[in-house]
Amino acid sequence: MDKTTISKTTKTITVTIFLMACFTIYMYYDSTKNLFSKFTGAHVQINNISTKNCLSFLKMHNYECTSNITLDKHLIATSKEQEEPDTILLIWMWPFGTSFGLRPCSSAFKIHGCHLTNDRGLFNQAHGVMFHHRDISGDLSNMPQLPRPALQKWVWWNMESPTNTNPIPLLNDLFNLTSSYRWDSDIPVPYGRITERTEEEKKYTIPKKDKLVCWIVSHYSPDLKRSHYYTELVKFINVSTYGRHFNNPVNDKEYSNIVSSCKFYLSFENSIHRDYVTEKLFNALAIGAVPVVIGPPRENYELFIPSKAFIHVDDFPSPKELADHLTLLDQNEELYMQYFTWRERFVSKRTSFGLEHACWICDHIRRNKHYKVVKDLRSWFWG
Repeated sequence: MDKTTISKTTKTITVTIFLMACFTIYMYYDSTKNLFSKFTGAHVQINNISTKNCLSFLKMHNYECTSNITLDKHLIATSKEQEEPDTILLIWMWPFGTSFGLRPCSSAFKIHGCHLTNDRGLFNQAHGVMFHHRDISGDLSNMPQLPRPALQKWVWWNMESPTNTNPIPLLNDLFNLTSSYRWDSDIPVPYGRITERTEEEKKYTIPKKDKLVCWIVSHYSPDLKRSHYYTELVKFINVSTYGRHFNNPVNDKEYSNIVSSCKFYLSFENSIHRDYVTEKLFNALAIGAVPVVIGPPRENYELFIPSKAFIHVDDFPSPKELADHLTLLDQNEELYMQYFTWRERFVSKRTSFGLEHACWICDHIRRNKHYKVVKDLRSWFWG
């Protein structure tokens, strides 16, 4: 017998022995699959190892290998069958009595598995119920009168600052979750955010300017910090003013046109609280004005936006020094343009009031099923 014949015989014997080994492993696996069926991970691992080794060995010797192993039904269930049912979030009361429309969270914010409703008939089926603080009666008479299902989450929702929110003593121990502008909420939803810009948004150009400083305000109180500061600031620089307080109301379109035509916009908050940074800031950034802010400290703002995207009044000893700085920037285009370098990579977007909050709340409830209760809401928010 020549060497070639011996080689072919040896190869045939080797392949035959390996196939018998594969068959033995499979028969052993098949006879014991009831034992391993309780441990899906082990079940899949044995199947994968034996099949993989068989395939790799035969491929090396130019053979073909087919597998006809039947998997347990639970391993080949469709993804639809494996998905849990939609999380139902019930909006118990419309904020300020105004509907915000219940568009699907999937199309609006790419949040899946959520069903928003205002149908109180679904109370017992709802996984969560959302309550707007400003619309809750002091005696809780407009809250659900039915017993709360054991696993249902009640969510306290409020976007106003503590200064503009009246505490209700009966709310302690009533809620499971909080949602507000504050970062330490269970579900924080700020008034806006800085996000990476898209290809389309890269076409942005800074709007033409014909005004130096602008301020639009409707609710004016002489006792507020922003009012005191404005009174001093206008002594040193011209401010174009709009809004009901100045008998010069503007609509949404006029608002955008006015703000975009200003080099600087006074994004002055009506009260000073941690994380209370509202649309006054994010609108100015989005429209194309440099915001001059009154609010929490600069360090707090820098959690939300780039440090060189805004001017904080606290950076200057007095309104006069701020006015001098704004005048300098007006006269030096290169220095002024530095406040727009952040636009090379980012854009400012305002939160969709109501709908976005509901979607993020629903998504949180869907992903977090652990037990929680808000023991002392008053101390946490107003303390």
